[in-house]
Amino acid sequence: MKKIIAATLILLATVPLSLNENAYAHGGEDHGNDKKKTNASVSDEFEVLKETQFLFDVRTTFSKYSEYNSMLKLYGKVMPVTNGSAQIIAPQNGLIISLNIGIGDKVGKGQILAVIEQTLSAPEQVQLSTEKSKADAEFEVAKKEYERLKSIQDIVAKKDFQQSEIRFKTAEANKKIFDNLSSGSSKLYVIKSPIDGVVDNFNLSIGQQVEQAQAMFNVYDTRKVKVEAQVYDKDLSKITNDVNFLIESAAGNKSTQAKLISVNKAVNPVNQSSLVMLEVENPEDNFRPGEFVNVNVMAKSEGRQMVVPTSAVSDINGKPVVFVHQNPENFKMLFVQLGESNIQNTIILKGIEENERVVVNGTYQVKSIYLNQ
Repeated sequence: MKKIIAATLILLATVPLSLNENAYAHGGEDHGNDKKKTNASVSDEFEVLKETQFLFDVRTTFSKYSEYNSMLKLYGKVMPVTNGSAQIIAPQNGLIISLNIGIGDKVGKGQILAVIEQTLSAPEQVQLSTEKSKADAEFEVAKKEYERLKSIQDIVAKKDFQQSEIRFKTAEANKKIFDNLSSGSSKLYVIKSPIDGVVDNFNLSIGQQVEQAQAMFNVYDTRKVKVEAQVYDKDLSKITNDVNFLIESAAGNKSTQAKLISVNKAVNPVNQSSLVMLEVENPEDNFRPGEFVNVNVMAKSEGRQMVVPTSAVSDINGKPVVFVHQNPENFKMLFVQLGESNIQNTIILKGIEENERVVVNGTYQVKSIYLNQ
């Protein structure tokens, strides 16, 4: 009997559970399967077909450790350089009998701008005759030199030939003016430009009476200009000869490099700022005296930083992210911690490794595909 009972217990113990109905905790929910689905729905990896990448012009570059240029923006005003502007005034009361330039004309140093007539005494007529003789002599010398250099233009320095041509044209214009003046008992004051430059706006005409010390013309030499900008004490240490200065027009359509000339030691008591002086080569006349400009100061950071192009940085729910291209059709979203940023590059403090292939063009489209997966 004991043997029968023992055999029965062994038989019951070996009956497979699969004969019973499946049992699930919490109302039959399969948590294992749901967990897989949840992980899939929030995956940072997603697919972008090659055709879609081509359509949206998706482009990438490698993240890398690099030097970083910090950016400081100042506001400045364009000014003429020392001896880069001249105000020409009437030497005596008189009548304008010759006006030889127009608004915006380029003039050379010594070029005659106008002639004012006043009654002449005998000694003064002699002086006029002397001035005419000087003009004739200068014309002959300038003409010979110009013709000589023109005959060997192929081997002569271009700068030397251009200077000779300017000298010749200036002398020719001056001679023509003296040739056209009638000799009489009047005194003539010849108004010449003291510098090379461009004639600013004026309101004069032949036959107009002018008074002694009256302002007649302003001439600006804008081939080189200076920019005055204000910098506050907290940023003053960034203004050194080791940084780059980029001058940009207010509209943002013109820019050029600048050179630091000086930093004023005195502090403006009104706003506690110091004056920075920059010099700008301006051969194309892109910047004019009186114009307001932006001054971008770009200084290299100490040490090498993990840097990506600023166009690679996006955000999701207010958190900064970058998108990484892992293989031909596979991308991944990475949350990152940002450091300093400028218009070109952004420092990444955490969240990305070196040589990750980050998306720099088509970032918005890639982000949209990620959010809509």
